[in-house]
Amino acid sequence: MGACVEVRCWLYDVSELSDDATFSRAMECLPWEDRRARVGRYLFPKDQCLCLGAGLLAAHALRVAGATDLFMSEGPHGKLRLQRHPDIHFNLSHSGAMAICAVASVPVGADVEELQKYDGNLAAMCFGEGERCWLSGQLDAGIAFTRLWVRKESYLKLLGTGLIDGLRAIDVTPGRSDPSRHFWECELPGYALSVCCHEEMRVTLERATPGFWK
Repeated sequence: MGACVEVRCWLYDVSELSDDATFSRAMECLPWEDRRARVGRYLFPKDQCLCLGAGLLAAHALRVAGATDLFMSEGPHGKLRLQRHPDIHFNLSHSGAMAICAVASVPVGADVEELQKYDGNLAAMCFGEGERCWLSGQLDAGIAFTRLWVRKESYLKLLGTGLIDGLRAIDVTPGRSDPSRHFWECELPGYALSVCCHEEMRVTLERATPGFWK
């Protein structure tokens, strides 16, 4: 068996950015002009804070990984990549007040979601028969539903496709073996998190402290 891929998954509670003065200072520290413009396009302050926080976290995580040039380009489906550091891969996600950034030497997908209530209609649209069977056997339907959702989303983000048609055909049932994809999961208070790689991995969680971006 080969060595596991090392993945660093950074977490950041963006709540501090709800302060107007802190938000303004943080915007000045964001290294990407297009990201600042994207932050400004959101109508609600909560979404602005999440977008800004994810960008700040990405810049920090990539610098720690050794990136000296943060120039970004987009893949065919909009997945961001470092143009001048092809050996550093990353993926962003945010939900609630949490932003995450997974960084690895190989392609990686990551997703975080606030725990949701079970939605039978959405489950029927997005989950296949095997996944729905697994859901029906879980004690907490909300946690199980969210867990399955972040697994599927992290895999799609690994591929770089985002949400696509035919979601039910992609079976990410926990315990189902597939050598082409490996999952790492974590339950945080109020959230479910999943990281996905094509190879076996070892994930280290890193919490960014308030003001880390200064």
